[in-house]
Amino acid sequence: MSVYIRRNFLLSFLASFISLFGSKLLMISYASYVFMESGSATLAAIIFGADWIANLFVGLFAAQYIDRQNAKTLLIRLNAAAAVVTLLFLAFLGSGAFAGAVAIIFVRSLIKSAVSNARVKALVQFFDERETDMYSPVFNSSLPLAMALAGAVGVFILKFVGLTAVVWIDASAFVVAAVMMAFVRPHQGRLDESLRAARVNGKGGLLSGARGAFALMAREESVASAVFYIVLSVTAFQATYESLITVIPEVWFRWGESGTALFFTFESIAIMAGIFLYQFFNRRGFITPAREKPVNMAAVAASTVCYAAMPAAHGNIYLCVALFSLMVLCGEVIWVHQFKLMIARTPDSQISSVVGVQTAIGYSLMAVFAFVFARGMDGLGVNNAVFADIALIVALVVGWEIYRTRLARSASLSASAPALAEELRVS
Repeated sequence: MSVYIRRNFLLSFLASFISLFGSKLLMISYASYVFMESGSATLAAIIFGADWIANLFVGLFAAQYIDRQNAKTLLIRLNAAAAVVTLLFLAFLGSGAFAGAVAIIFVRSLIKSAVSNARVKALVQFFDERETDMYSPVFNSSLPLAMALAGAVGVFILKFVGLTAVVWIDASAFVVAAVMMAFVRPHQGRLDESLRAARVNGKGGLLSGARGAFALMAREESVASAVFYIVLSVTAFQATYESLITVIPEVWFRWGESGTALFFTFESIAIMAGIFLYQFFNRRGFITPAREKPVNMAAVAASTVCYAAMPAAHGNIYLCVALFSLMVLCGEVIWVHQFKLMIARTPDSQISSVVGVQTAIGYSLMAVFAFVFARGMDGLGVNNAVFADIALIVALVVGWEIYRTRLARSASLSASAPALAEELRVS
């Protein structure tokens, strides 16, 4: 554990976590409030959608700009701006101000998405290469962990003190994150190299970063595969189960806010377990390049089986929470494993651009998945919506792995063609 109590890691991780906690607290509290008042999973999903769709704009249009910036300075400014925008939410707390509230959540999410890209850039500006490889799985997992804890805490804050207190707590979190980030000491050598490379390679139009990221994924199958599985984990898994646990505590067990808090609490525990279980085996050399694919496929299979079994736990909250927790743990292993591979195999000068494309795709699809899944729960019932999602997961994974196999065969044939031609010429 000593490697996790170093100054730069603690300050940057805690600042990242607090900032993300602030960005999620109001959204989840407000989504829970809307569902309790209206009984509509679709309206609650619109709130999640407004939060997630903002990543499309930042990922495609702003990531290359973030690649050329000092991450520390940018994170301080963005957190301060988020605090100011959050306070505007105080003007939209009335029952007839839903549209205005969603608009504020969208603007906050634009800033939050920029924060997420900047904190990933910080991985190659704050640490040396060995530390970046070691810290990247834990550092990035501050996002799902913050979201889970925000869900657990938010519903109780909402119940006892109301949305006004949530807004003030939210804004304060951003201010605290900005202050903590001011005390981080970047790794000067990597900071200078990162800025120099990004500014040389970053010239071009508004979409130059996104084009460069797609070109890299086309050349590097391992980066493309990492992006695919990260997107899968946040769409077919996270987007749907976040909608699910907003609804099933009341629909299945009549537990209301306490049930929602229970599921979000176990989500946070499962996320932490997934992070450190992966790190435990990874740092001890059990997750080697030869075992990367089996580890990933085992986690996908286990998470899918647990998700498919959840409807069978309709009458037993203990079994339901256990299956949910195991599903989240396995999903977190997918997340941290693929994120680590993506960071390790992406040039420092393109980190924000690649992550920007990944978040643009992933979180935009999260909004779609959450909305469609919520409509499915409202129209088809919870069980049928879950089974449809499982069928889609299986189809996506099987389709991608078939595509990867064909790419590998094609690359092998292309690599062997010059040698074969030379051998024929000599003979």
